[in-house]
Amino acid sequence: MRITRAVVVSVAVAASLTGGTAAASTGSSSDPVGISPTYTLGGGALGCVGTVDAHYDPNALFFGQNPTIWVRPEFTFVPDPFQGVYCGVEATLRWKNLDTGASGVFPGPPVPLGDDTPLSPTDGPWVPMTADTGVGRIEVQIDTNFPHVQGRGTIVVQ
Repeated sequence: MRITRAVVVSVAVAASLTGGTAAASTGSSSDPVGISPTYTLGGGALGCVGTVDAHYDPNALFFGQNPTIWVRPEFTFVPDPFQGVYCGVEATLRWKNLDTGASGVFPGPPVPLGDDTPLSPTDGPWVPMTADTGVGRIEVQIDTNFPHVQGRGTIVVQ
C-alpha cells in the first residue's frame, strides 16, 4: 500500500509540474484541441505507469460523429515474465455540456487501452471515443480503472 501511495503521489506531482490542465485553443473552433493527459497506474506488468493522451479535432471525426475524442495509451513498464509484455487500463470518458447542463458517460463499458512496447514509445493506434453531447461548450474528463490523475479539457462542438 505504501508503494502504491508513493507512485500515485509521484504521478500527481508530475501532473502538477507539467501543467495538469488542458490548453485552450487560441485559433478557430475548427483547430485541434488538446486535452490534458490522464496520468495513471496500469495493470499487466511490473511498474506500469503512464498516460492516456487525448485530443479533439473537429476535422477528424469517427464516421461523422461529433465530437470524437481520440485517445491513446503511453506506458513505461518492465515486462513481467509470468504475465507477458503488456500494460494497460480501461478508460471512461465523462462529459458535460456547459451550455445545456446535459451530461453523460461514454461508453457503456470502459474502453481497454494498452501498450506492448516496454521502455519505448507506444506503437498503439489512436482510439475514437464518441458521445452524443449536442452543440456547445463541452467539458471532457478521462478516467481509468486504476489510481490516476484525471485528464480534462473543454471543447466547442458546432
